Amino acid sequence: MASTKSFWLLLIWFLVAASGLLIVKWLGVWDHLDLNRITIWLRELGPLGGLLYIIVYTLRPLVLFPATPVTLYGGYVFGAFWGTIYDIIGALAGALLSFYITRKWGRNSFQRILKNKRLQSFDQKAEEKGFMVVLYMRLMPFFPFDGVSYGAGLSKIRFWDYAWGTLIGIIPGAVIYNVFGASLQDIGSGKFYAALGMYVAFAIIPLLLKKRRVIK
Repeated sequence: MASTKSFWLLLIWFLVAASGLLIVKWLGVWDHLDLNRITIWLRELGPLGGLLYIIVYTLRPLVLFPATPVTLYGGYVFGAFWGTIYDIIGALAGALLSFYITRKWGRNSFQRILKNKRLQSFDQKAEEKGFMVVLYMRLMPFFPFDGVSYGAGLSKIRFWDYAWGTLIGIIPGAVIYNVFGASLQDIGSGKFYAALGMYVAFAIIPLLLKKRRVIK
């Protein structure tokens, strides 16, 4: 009974978070943010600015805000190197937090309603090959970052398989997104177009591989 109540509370929280994002967008809050001012402020803070960025990135999944804009912004503010470092730390911390939340409050109830055979088969594979399953989903950008985090918590994936798969899997994307984010400081330069090419390739190549696999 308690686990069922926890599951419904978890579901309500997701709905409230999603509704909050829609309301904020509808009110036009983002249009009134002075990003240039925030950017300068964070840069002037030095390492403290990086710490604030990490904290925001860690808590970001709780309000279901998309990861990609935050990642690109990190590269733009802190540069490719430090943006990548801060991004990896924040993304990993946020992913572990998301996993913990659904594992703690949603796992038992989810297992009781898990009756679809395909889902049961995936759940079993996730338990047996958790590291490779998580690594694959983290490397492929067409999987929603937070969806993987929350879904893994509901599955039988072991914590350390999830943690290591996430850490290794997010590194390529973190590098590419932050290099591209940093290049936005100098739009029109050769560095910008090179970073744009990397960004597009990282987004398209996995989709082509997926399509080819489906056709076969």
